Amino acid sequence: MSLETVSPKSKLVHLVETLRDMVFPPVCANCRKVGKLVCPACYQQIQWIKKPVCSSCGRVVASDQLVCKGCFAQPLPLAQIRAATVFTEPISTIIHKLKYEGVFGLGDVLADMMVYAWHQWQIGVDVVAPIPLHPDREKKRGYNQSALLAQRFSQQVGLAYAPDLLKRTKFTVPQVSLNAEERAKNVQDAFAVADGRFGGRRVLLIDDVCTTGSTMTAAACVLLECGATAVSGYCLARAM
Repeated sequence: MSLETVSPKSKLVHLVETLRDMVFPPVCANCRKVGKLVCPACYQQIQWIKKPVCSSCGRVVASDQLVCKGCFAQPLPLAQIRAATVFTEPISTIIHKLKYEGVFGLGDVLADMMVYAWHQWQIGVDVVAPIPLHPDREKKRGYNQSALLAQRFSQQVGLAYAPDLLKRTKFTVPQVSLNAEERAKNVQDAFAVADGRFGGRRVLLIDDVCTTGSTMTAAACVLLECGATAVSGYCLARAM
């Protein structure tokens, strides 16, 4: 696993975990079965998102719908948002282990799920960028889970990777505890462009979970204002 997006502290943890795994093999992040980080039985339970979906936000819709009611009433600034899986068990538990319990080895496993699902979306993009964490939060966690996903994903599908395209300028409370209106306010003015060399290019933002799309929207607006020709989003999991 590439560790370019992991702090020195987490690299040391990774070394210790590698030595540990030589004696104690990995266990499933969901059911704790010994053998793999996501065992075959739990992998089979994952719900993959399939068409038809809203052409804008990517939520599953009826076969005769082009866009969902929400996007019809308030169109997104993004060209589209897509996701690999539905945010439900077991993927929700597995993502929690990645984000909050330090199991960053899941980054490659989960990114490969995004690669697997990518063939049905095939969004036209030029450069891939992760949704950034605030520096204080990333320092505490030791890594940005979205960067782990984005780096592996871009490598596997052959797209340019721009890890420092955006920066988080405002420390925000976790979105999980907020409603839709609060989420939008929480991330308003939370992002800034850190690398302006993307002008005239189509950007694909990568994040772990999309619920209301407010984080993607806030980041996309900044990129569009600074010269991106289009911004799309791709997430590991989508709340329905």
